[in-house]
Amino acid sequence: MNAMLNNIHKHLAGNSKILILTILGLVLGGMPAAAGPEAATIWFAPRNQPPIPAPDFMNLFQPSAPWPRAASHVKIFKLYPQFVANASDADLRSVIVGLRQRHIALAIEYGLLNRNDPVLCGGKGPQCGQVEGFDGELLANGLAHLKSLGANLQYVAMDEPLWFGTVSTEPGAPQASISAIAQDIAMQIAIVHSYFPKAQVGDIEPVVGAGGPANWTQLIMQWANAYQSAVGQPLAFFHSDVAWQGTGWSGQLTELQALLHAVNIPFGIIYDGNYSDDAVEWTTAAEQKFAGIETNSPAVPDHAILQSWNPQPLDALPETQPGTMTYVVDRYAAAETVINATETNGGFTGTLTSQGTPVAGAKIFAYAVDDGTLNITTTASFINTVPFGAATALVGSRINTECNCNGPANVLLGSALYVDQTSNTTITTNVVSPSQRVVVAVGQTMSVHSTPFPVTPGDAVSFSVPMQVPYSSSNSGYVAIVFFNGTGAEIERLNLPFQPGQRLIGANTTNSMGQFTITTKPPTLVMFNFSGNPNLRLSSALWRDDLPSGSVLRSATPKVQHVARASR
Repeated sequence: MNAMLNNIHKHLAGNSKILILTILGLVLGGMPAAAGPEAATIWFAPRNQPPIPAPDFMNLFQPSAPWPRAASHVKIFKLYPQFVANASDADLRSVIVGLRQRHIALAIEYGLLNRNDPVLCGGKGPQCGQVEGFDGELLANGLAHLKSLGANLQYVAMDEPLWFGTVSTEPGAPQASISAIAQDIAMQIAIVHSYFPKAQVGDIEPVVGAGGPANWTQLIMQWANAYQSAVGQPLAFFHSDVAWQGTGWSGQLTELQALLHAVNIPFGIIYDGNYSDDAVEWTTAAEQKFAGIETNSPAVPDHAILQSWNPQPLDALPETQPGTMTYVVDRYAAAETVINATETNGGFTGTLTSQGTPVAGAKIFAYAVDDGTLNITTTASFINTVPFGAATALVGSRINTECNCNGPANVLLGSALYVDQTSNTTITTNVVSPSQRVVVAVGQTMSVHSTPFPVTPGDAVSFSVPMQVPYSSSNSGYVAIVFFNGTGAEIERLNLPFQPGQRLIGANTTNSMGQFTITTKPPTLVMFNFSGNPNLRLSSALWRDDLPSGSVLRSATPKVQHVARASR
């Protein structure tokens, strides 16, 4: 996931530099730490969409299912329409009964735009509406089916109608006016309330920072007003689908939260992992995101949506196993932690606390972060599967383009290694010279790629690239494997974003007062990490030698990318 903000207050005390570092830093506005976890209402949406739902998804609804702690925290469970359309009646009844027994409300996420609406798609060809956000013409059948099985649908989350109905320029997007999509949506809302009169309807929209219109927050508020005028009631909630890799999204979150609260619309954030992660990486990345954001009390959302439409986590259970979706719920319910550190002549001393109480027996790791002089080489990698329909692939690199980002890049990229583990085929390629640094200024772009090579759908593959990335080049670009179908159309892109190298320089266990000591000559950038435990959230904080008091910067974090939600 992600570019995260660290609020680092630097004060001079004699010869020591005292730094207050907040967990993983997504501090949106530099305000005080949160009072504790679970201030937000938890929505839960594990993989339940074909063709690959979680294999143990239906086990969630058995009376003795191994997620009692997580279930006690979840208030709303969200289904995808694909599950409702394809599940057997027996399975749907099990979901309905299982949630009811656990006192968890039922929600569905749905593309409510109607591709048969002539105002939206009239005269725009048969491709119009063949994008995410559409399926409103199928809504009545799905709702009727749920109603017949005894469901009490309490929430409907619209699937990004503003983005796909108005803003998106991809083929099939109608680029209609806000008033037109509001009028269309109003007809589907009437259908929702004809089956479930008390159902609350809210919206999901992307928060993409530099990757979207400059007036994106204003467009969202215009859409909220148009919705209320057309439907006769306000949005019941607004959920943010964040483009974590990009730049500018944190400011948009802050602004949106304030604007929506001013008109009494609850604000939520979807916390997820990264598309190319394995299961444990995914759940760790999700925790990093909510731990960072919710350190700052005013930034805690009203709703926390723990959701995956990615290949992982494939398993929902058990809640005690890292890499499962119910495990993420328990991590969300854990107490926050905060690292405080003071630089001394011999290194650092510091404390780990949770809600003001010292944490004893916690292992703190310190890493030097590449500042452009350390030249730390790390190998970014993932293991995945060639997507269905793929015929060819290529390796590409992008800087400040096709990435929702705009920053300075000064990176060294080694040879990319693509290994088909099923056929034992290895392809090595260079998209840039591995002996020459790539330097791209802010506002400039780079787009390079290899020649295509054949791939086999369903084969297990690994992809890795050694790279040297200084902190200043964080998230300015990525190296990717891009898959194409037989007609040459791109069908999936898996990214390895630029992330700065780190090297372990020390570790220490906190004493009974929560104190730790790292003895080392301080480099320019130091990352402190605590990996968490069953009752405490992870924490991570970045120290920088040259910042004045009150400075705010972005922290170095694991690989992230935003992948279109249409992949669900």
